[in-house]
Amino acid sequence: MLMKRIPDITLSNGVKMPALGFGVAALGNGQEFRKAVDSALDCGYRLFDTAPFYGNESELGDVLRHCGVAREELFISTKLPNACHAYEDTIAAFHRALEGMGLDYLDMFLIHFPVPKLGLYPEAWRAMVKLYEQGLVRVIGVSNFQEKHLKVLFEKSDMKPMTNQIECNPYLSVAPLRKFCSDNGIRVMNWFPLGGPREPLVPYPTNDFKVLLEDPTLTAIGKKYGKSAAQVALRWAVQNSITPIPKSANPKRIRENTEIFDFELSQDDMDMIAQLDHERRLGPDPDEFDDMEMG
Repeated sequence: MLMKRIPDITLSNGVKMPALGFGVAALGNGQEFRKAVDSALDCGYRLFDTAPFYGNESELGDVLRHCGVAREELFISTKLPNACHAYEDTIAAFHRALEGMGLDYLDMFLIHFPVPKLGLYPEAWRAMVKLYEQGLVRVIGVSNFQEKHLKVLFEKSDMKPMTNQIECNPYLSVAPLRKFCSDNGIRVMNWFPLGGPREPLVPYPTNDFKVLLEDPTLTAIGKKYGKSAAQVALRWAVQNSITPIPKSANPKRIRENTEIFDFELSQDDMDMIAQLDHERRLGPDPDEFDDMEMG
């Protein structure tokens, strides 16, 4: 099968980034992890997103260094641990990531969570701007930042984040936040683009827990195009100027997730999907999350 290239989008600083990425959270490490990354590479993924907390940052670097794809064709992203928001700690964490992954530079570095109770994320951002100005990272951004957190950065720095990686899918569309990011030149990326785990990570406050990939509206829309509910959810993201980073260890699903650039949802489809939003958050609340082990 001829591999179709995943298209690029252009960020506010002119850097090109793939419109679809491969997330490695909860994929562990070892042989199965390596097989999943190899499968993603074979399917055309070039954007790979990790974090120290995932436990596979170094292994991802090792796989990508030896994958046979030219370094300049890859877009490698990792994140700043929550306990490292102080200026010097941010600098040190960045260099640990570079060394651990065996890289000379990073394509993207993100503040993983704002940790508002700590209140040091503006200091972390100042350090990241310095790293960017030194040419050690091509794109700097944030993850799980709400509008209020972004506004603090705007007040403290002349440089705005280029990306904001957030939990977002048809069940949690966060349209106001997405608009705020768009208005300020910040590209939204979404984790849990397929709705998250089948079982909630924490007790969900209703008996009406829905599995996004079994949603009848997404399934019905998909049948019109010969696509799955997962492909419809990913296409919804792309048409909303969101860069999804789905994860999977299943080679069939890894490939299926790339096959979203050969169809377009109609406005009626998009309007129906918009009605599915019920603010269903399964990940940590960015206003409350202060786990220093997360990174």
